[in-house]
Amino acid sequence: MSIKGNYEDFLHALGYRESGGRYNIENQFGYLGKYQMGEMALKDAGYYKGDPTRKNDWIGEWTGKDGVWSKEDFLNNPAAQENAIREFHRKMWSYIKAAGLHRYIGRTIGGVQITESGLLGGAHLLGVGGLRKFILSGGRQVPRDGNGTPISEYMRKFAGYDISEITNTAKPLTEKEKEEFLKELEWDVGEQPKEDEYQTTTTTTQPSKTGGDGGIIGIITGIIKAIFSIFKK
Repeated sequence: MSIKGNYEDFLHALGYRESGGRYNIENQFGYLGKYQMGEMALKDAGYYKGDPTRKNDWIGEWTGKDGVWSKEDFLNNPAAQENAIREFHRKMWSYIKAAGLHRYIGRTIGGVQITESGLLGGAHLLGVGGLRKFILSGGRQVPRDGNGTPISEYMRKFAGYDISEITNTAKPLTEKEKEEFLKELEWDVGEQPKEDEYQTTTTTTQPSKTGGDGGIIGIITGIIKAIFSIFKK
């Protein structure tokens, strides 16, 4: 895959897709600014302290980073938004690596060629949990956001950028952070299939049209095993 551009180009495309490049916008789900960042994103970036709810109601306190003490401050501070997205993406890359999803770079899953920037684009839309569902299901599960946008769209659209500015500066999680993150990931997305339960190859992964576990052959084998188990009794 040819390189589309650098991280600045990635951000330009992302900002346009998210908000038309507008800094002072809030959508119906409470996501803010040019990059449509939510509470968890701004908490990861160090701007928001968080609150007891799991929605973007912004009832908690802000940290004051870059002079941002409120939602209004953030919406009216382009420089803070540009700093925040970079910090958030570094954190997301640390999460992606902690979840082991970087190991799939170069493969094609569900018709999507996996690249560094594609992973980051998908994580920006639906988090690492959404990425994990898509990848570990071999592309059979395609999570969507509140607007119905599939994660595969972002993984394709934002593939092929050189984001080494982020990947080279992201700090690995400590063992404690990694343990807490993986626990939270399991809580959010539930139990996931093991890697070898689905085939992930360099070609598009297609679900079996004759049923799982080997299709017709698997069914026949199951029947034979059942017959033998009856006779053994």
